[in-house]
Amino acid sequence: GQTEHRTMRRIRLTVPPQADGMVTLAPSEAHYVARVLRLRVGDEVAAFDGQGGEWHVRLIAVAPDLVQGELIAAVPNTGSPPPLILGQALPNKHAKMELIIEKGSELGLTTLVPLYTEHVVGREALARTETKLSRWHRIAEAAARQCGRRFLLDINPPQSLSEFCVAQQSALTKMMCWEEESHRGIRDVLEASLPTGPVAVLIGPEGGWTEQEVEQARA
Repeated sequence: GQTEHRTMRRIRLTVPPQADGMVTLAPSEAHYVARVLRLRVGDEVAAFDGQGGEWHVRLIAVAPDLVQGELIAAVPNTGSPPPLILGQALPNKHAKMELIIEKGSELGLTTLVPLYTEHVVGREALARTETKLSRWHRIAEAAARQCGRRFLLDINPPQSLSEFCVAQQSALTKMMCWEEESHRGIRDVLEASLPTGPVAVLIGPEGGWTEQEVEQARA
C-alpha cells in the first residue's frame, strides 16, 4: 500500500527502463545500492528518474558494479504545483548555498538560479562557483531521494540580476525579498491571488540589494 511505498528505499534512474521492463542502474547508483544501502536480490525499491517518472522495482542482480531490476508497477503521477523559481544571490560561504539547495528541494523549489550581485561578499570565491555546480547537483539528487520528490531541482549556472529578470519576464508572480520594503509583504501577494502559474522569487546577499538593483527588478 501507500505506507509501504513511503518506507521503500528510493534510488535514481539515469537510464530509462527498457521496453521489457528491465532496469539497469548507473555505476554510482549501483555502488550506493550494494555498498551503502546493502540491498539484496529480491528487495523492492522505488526508482525515480528525476523528471516525474517513478516505478516500483524488484532487484534481480546486485553487485557493486552492476545492479539490475524488473519493473513491478508505475507509480501514478499526481501532478505538480506551479513552477517555483528562486534567484538566490551567491552567499559568502558555499556551505550556505548547499543548505539552500537541500531545503529548497524539500520545499518543492523547481529551479535555483545563483546570482552575481553588487554586494556579493567574497568575490574571490565566485570564480570557483562553476566548479561547485556538479557538487550542487549531487546534493539536489540526494535531497530528492531522501524527501520523496519526483523532479530533481534544476540548478542553473550563475547569472547576473539583469539576466534573471529578462529570463523570468513571463513569470505570473514575481517577488523580491527586500528588507526596506514597508508596504507589501509576501503574505499580501499570496492573499491577493494564489499563483496558478510560474512564481519567481529573488533573495539578496548578506550585504542586501542596492537601490539600483531594486529598481532593476521593479522595471
